[in-house]
Amino acid sequence: MDAAFEVIAPALRRVARSQGARLHEFFRDDPVWRLDFAGRGRGEGAVDVAWEDDRPEDYTVSVLWWEGERLQREDVGTFTRERPLDELEAMLRSGIDRLPAQ
Repeated sequence: MDAAFEVIAPALRRVARSQGARLHEFFRDDPVWRLDFAGRGRGEGAVDVAWEDDRPEDYTVSVLWWEGERLQREDVGTFTRERPLDELEAMLRSGIDRLPAQ
């Protein structure tokens, strides 16, 4: 799993730093890196980047937030590792923009 995220880690770290998110690498020991905005003006929202063994070139970018007692999830898109990291950063920022402000 480390090798899978090594390619995209610089983009995730840059966006987390610039947006004031806490970055959880391998969230809950899963192949997911989470940009956590809890307590940072975005409610309990997060942006996840997930990887799966059966699709090793793909990373799914999703947005998660709470509406009352219900967890909401919306896919932003799929990033493939042959694309420039700038495109991943744009996807992450698009996901962040979808989080409800609080």
